[in-house]
Amino acid sequence: MDERIDIGIDGGGTGCRVALSIAGGAPIETRGGPANIVTDPAGAEAAIREALVEALGAVGLGWSDLPRARICAGLAGGRLPGAADRFATRLPFLAYVVDDSVTAMEGALDGADGTLASLGTGSFFIRKAQGETRHIGGWGFRLGDEGSAAWLGRRALSRALHVKDGRLPEDPLADALIEATPPHPVLFARDAGPGDFAQLARLVLRHKETPMAQGLIADTLAALREGLEDVGHHPGEPLVLVGGLGELLAPLLPDELTKACRPAAGRPLDGALRLARALP
Repeated sequence: MDERIDIGIDGGGTGCRVALSIAGGAPIETRGGPANIVTDPAGAEAAIREALVEALGAVGLGWSDLPRARICAGLAGGRLPGAADRFATRLPFLAYVVDDSVTAMEGALDGADGTLASLGTGSFFIRKAQGETRHIGGWGFRLGDEGSAAWLGRRALSRALHVKDGRLPEDPLADALIEATPPHPVLFARDAGPGDFAQLARLVLRHKETPMAQGLIADTLAALREGLEDVGHHPGEPLVLVGGLGELLAPLLPDELTKACRPAAGRPLDGALRLARALP
């Protein structure tokens, strides 16, 4: 069998997935362990290898068939200088390695021009226009991720303490945030990670009618607007808003953003496979 093999790989801190297609046919998919190429490159390589071996075996292929495969891997951490190239050289097969934001954009926009805004636990903005790609954000909770769920949760908890100090008016959201972070917000924050703060963002949306929540939501929408402006998004261009917080904010978007928004055409894994199929 000498048909063309196309393989897309999507990897991040919670796991990796592989999509394998033969001769342009429907792909089969497999899963593996975490694949962050910065925090654990050896673990990422092992996880990808395991998922890839499973995918090959599912279609009667083996490791020796990989030289005729076209492979694109979108992996968390690939945007850091040199990270994608370094990881590509340690793989025992030839692959085009990019940051997972690139494959997310390709999947969401189905290869078309436009902007992807990802507001999950973290955040990033990426835009493609006339063959040029611009990416901003995605630098993590400590240095950025403006407009993300973790950013919003931390901001909300800080504001709740302002309420308790009498610096802001009493608000039901402040009470809910204090109750959700026992024994005290300061002790919660000492040990909390981005995911813990991101959970607090849901409380903000549940209390969206209160003055405190409305102010926080306005701050988040302002961060979204700023990110879109900085990435070069133009009004009327296709816009896809993804991520858990992005989905929660969708009904609250101003009209001009609502009109521009469209559902994601596909997943990051679909984007990786699409890029693999475009390789010569």
